[in-house]
Amino acid sequence: MIIQSLCRYYDILKDDPAVEISEYGSSNAKVSFVFVLSPEGELNNIVALGSDDARLRFQLMDVPMQESRSGKNPPPYFLCDNAKYVLGVEWLKKADFQKKYPSAANGENPSGCTVLEENEKGTLLVHGPSEDRFQAFKGLHHEILDGTNIPAVASLLTFLDAWNPETALDHPKIQDYKDDIFTGGNVIFECEGAYLHKIPAIRALWESHYARESAKDEQISQCLVTGNAEPVARLHQKIKGVTGAQSSGASLVSFNADAFESYGKGQSYNSPVGTLSMFKYTTTLNHMLASERNRIRIGDSTVVYWAETSNSSCEDLAGFFFNPPKGKENENGITEGEDDSRIRDAKTIRQMGDILNKVRRGRHLNRDDLGTDADTKFFILGLAPNNARLAVRFWYVDIFGEFIEKIARHYLDMEIIRDDFGSPFVTPYQLLKETSPKSADRKEASPILGGLLMRSILNGTGYPVQMYSAILSRVKVERSINYARAGFIKAYLLRQSRSGSSPLKEELISVKLNEENPDVPYRLGRLFAVLEKVQSETNKNMGSTITSKYFSSASTTPAVVYPVLLKLAQHHIAKSDWGFKTTQSIEEILSGVDAFPEYLTLEEQGMFMLGYYHQRKANYSKKNEKAVEEE
Repeated sequence: MIIQSLCRYYDILKDDPAVEISEYGSSNAKVSFVFVLSPEGELNNIVALGSDDARLRFQLMDVPMQESRSGKNPPPYFLCDNAKYVLGVEWLKKADFQKKYPSAANGENPSGCTVLEENEKGTLLVHGPSEDRFQAFKGLHHEILDGTNIPAVASLLTFLDAWNPETALDHPKIQDYKDDIFTGGNVIFECEGAYLHKIPAIRALWESHYARESAKDEQISQCLVTGNAEPVARLHQKIKGVTGAQSSGASLVSFNADAFESYGKGQSYNSPVGTLSMFKYTTTLNHMLASERNRIRIGDSTVVYWAETSNSSCEDLAGFFFNPPKGKENENGITEGEDDSRIRDAKTIRQMGDILNKVRRGRHLNRDDLGTDADTKFFILGLAPNNARLAVRFWYVDIFGEFIEKIARHYLDMEIIRDDFGSPFVTPYQLLKETSPKSADRKEASPILGGLLMRSILNGTGYPVQMYSAILSRVKVERSINYARAGFIKAYLLRQSRSGSSPLKEELISVKLNEENPDVPYRLGRLFAVLEKVQSETNKNMGSTITSKYFSSASTTPAVVYPVLLKLAQHHIAKSDWGFKTTQSIEEILSGVDAFPEYLTLEEQGMFMLGYYHQRKANYSKKNEKAVEEE
């Protein structure tokens, strides 16, 4: 299902003139340099691609297929490769060089290699492996291009035939870029204003060669994607761009041990996928993972999403819901973002607000609401790294209208009173970070939580109890609750109530303070906030407060703690100028509490924290209102 959907999306992208996606026999590669050749085969110039940013010193380009390579004699690539293959020169770090040539550590000249340059970081040398790779690179190009009368081909072959790796640094252009060229950047060739790998006649030669080579390893079997008997792929292309996975890419389909094989079928023949289908699904995944439009990060998972249409409006709107704008509402009721691009996109911000209001009123979304066909198929795929392979963390298929309704319902369930600053929406990524200690250097959530949370959001089911428990633990340990944590506690309790798995009534779980709420844990949470307030008003410089000493036990074993807290409160009330109001508040809150519970269940602890959060916000709001009235 996943691979079939990706293959269909490839066909859509390929027919879209606005999208650049590799055709069969090609792949995307990071290209750092262009070698500009003269018609006589001389290296006239070197052009560095990319920006000055050290992370972006390359351009993604469509080049002849670069399949995974491994082993002692990895094959060269056609018309695009690194300096070890193109120039026959290799850069080794100091430790690697001394390990390979132990005599060098004693200050002796190592035998079997020619050192071109050496410094504290490493050594530039020509030795057996680099010479073998250069010869393989040269041989591949002679094999494919010999016998043609294309001028650019003659230029390239002349350059390769005349090149001597041991004199590489004698060339002034290579001297200028030696620090970057020899550290791994890919090189392509240009002659008379045209990239060689894009010249149609050369491309045709490559495609013929690629088809012949592919046929050598082909095994005919029934393809799991098309259902037809056709050549199936022995190895699948690597998927690049998944956070945490190997930079060279990881496999979505692979078998590397006998224990995982059956019927004597080795490697990927165990899951027969046609070579064309394999190319389509891997190319589509790599295309989306390289795009900001189709990719987000949730926990340890890298998530790609797409709609089965060439219209990009679905992805744009989905991206907005996955990563809502940060900021606050202006005088026109529009939520402004922090970055310029989001401020300019006020239309989408208003559309998001309209959608939330319609879902709140229980109305079904249609084309006018979404600005696109609500019945378009929509897909979400969550991938996580697993050594050299990828794990599918979650997979979601629905029509676009249903997807928007479910994610809008999530934000509505999370809705809670908050400060005037900060984003009104908490993204799944931010929510997961709330389960990690604030003091941690890397606030990474448990890998399991990301998948569980997304499944509950996308399916509209109850939130994972593991995450609810983790949020409660963080509140108790840190004795701090913000609107993100309070919002999730409210959303969890709401969905538990709706599903009937909780005795709590839905109307008691409110966005802001509900003074009529008779729920005892909720009232105890409110009481704790009142006691905390009176203590802070009478003794602002206390190092130890009732919050730091009693919050955790008050939210779990009230009967043990509250008699002590109420006794302590009398000392604070006696010193306070507004003590009589505090006494009134305590009496009002305790009017429905006949006895302090011995302990609170997990759900009751959530209601306690919700009451505590609501009362604190109410105390703060009343203080502001009073200040305004006095002015």
